[in-house]
Amino acid sequence: MFLHARLFDNRDQLPEGVHGSPGTATSLDLAAAGYTEQEFFLSGTATAYREDGQWDSDGRWSVAEAGQAPYRTRLLVRAPQDRSRFNGTVVVEWLNVSGNVDVDVDFGYMHSELLQGYAWVGVSAQAAGVNSTGGSPLGPSVVGLKAWDPQRYGPLHHPGDAYSYDIFSQAGAALRAPRGADPLAGLVVERLLAVGQSQSAMRMLTYANAIHPLARVFDGLFIHSRAGFGAPIGSGTGLPKLDGPDGPKVVSPARVRTDLDTPTFQVVTETELFELGGGPGPGSFVAARQPDTDRIRTWEIAGTAHSDAHALRILYPQYTAQFGTIRDLSTAIPVVNDGPQAPVVAAALRSLNSWIADGTAPPSADPIETTETAIVRDDFGNARGGVRTPQVDVPVATLTGESTHVPHNGATIPLDADTLASLYPDQGAYLSRFADAADRAVAGGFLRFEDGRALVAAARAAAVGG
Repeated sequence: MFLHARLFDNRDQLPEGVHGSPGTATSLDLAAAGYTEQEFFLSGTATAYREDGQWDSDGRWSVAEAGQAPYRTRLLVRAPQDRSRFNGTVVVEWLNVSGNVDVDVDFGYMHSELLQGYAWVGVSAQAAGVNSTGGSPLGPSVVGLKAWDPQRYGPLHHPGDAYSYDIFSQAGAALRAPRGADPLAGLVVERLLAVGQSQSAMRMLTYANAIHPLARVFDGLFIHSRAGFGAPIGSGTGLPKLDGPDGPKVVSPARVRTDLDTPTFQVVTETELFELGGGPGPGSFVAARQPDTDRIRTWEIAGTAHSDAHALRILYPQYTAQFGTIRDLSTAIPVVNDGPQAPVVAAALRSLNSWIADGTAPPSADPIETTETAIVRDDFGNARGGVRTPQVDVPVATLTGESTHVPHNGATIPLDADTLASLYPDQGAYLSRFADAADRAVAGGFLRFEDGRALVAAARAAAVGG
């Protein structure tokens, strides 16, 4: 499967291009963290697949080969400049193309953990990131790599999303045993983790259930913010759909198959419970819930949304730096969800890495409380159950993952002064309760120690400033 993949680096094979920088270059300060960013081309012959037999909700999905096609795509690599800092783990992200361009969503959520010694590789696995010529909800200037910089990316060729799964496998295999250029400059890969968020998470579910048992490339799988179904295995492109003119497109509900021997982590926000899958019913994540096993963990994070202010703070300057004038996302930042997703995702990544490295299983968490049609909320509008953080246990706002202003971005609704006064007679009482809640989350394994301390420091600064 992987014999044809070959890598070309940006020193002798990639033109500088009209922009002088790669697409999807992060807005975060990598140099300050001691990291570099480089780009590579990956070419080979990819295999498409089709369903083989009946696919059911248990995820035990068989596939057969359905053709081959040549491809050339790109990898974006961020790695520690000091090789001695490398911890042996490479996180390989299926770049998200819901906006018709490549976006490194999970790098944004995970970067506080990633920049402590991991290497990260973003894969342009889907056709839209390479071939799109417009149609993005972000604005007319937001286009795929070839249209954005024809000089740099003209040699790329993506034959379609039916080949995306094998392209992703080949990318992972090339990091372990590169032919041609070495994206990791000789770093020894001990653990290879596959991650994807939103549409990419739905691809990751299908990858886990149908492709990973054949390819066996990755040591761990991280499925972040999916609905209750996976993505099509064949020629379907774009966002997965439950129904279409020629019948169902995906199995719904769909669960992670339980016969995998690879640690698999699912992280879910409030938005995925119902809204992302079209509401209550088979497309909701609630319908796809499954118990934890010795190889599967699922964390549902109370007070979080599918996308949020944290993501927008990173992606808005990234989009504008790459594309210039785009839809103004800055106005959404003050009103969308500003909950604790990023620190919990960082803790989940660390837990998955430890699970693989030394066998220490992550903690299990209760699901968010729901009825058949709705999230159960407390008197302040915050979800009951799920992974708990100080922002929901010691609230100063309602943090919801259900849309109010921006679809799938939830909302932050400050509590009124009378409510705050009834909850916290003084700042000392609030800060004491907040610190206790942070300590509980750290002790439970749902926050890293450093994030617990950072949240307490931020709460103290906000209280003093207020």
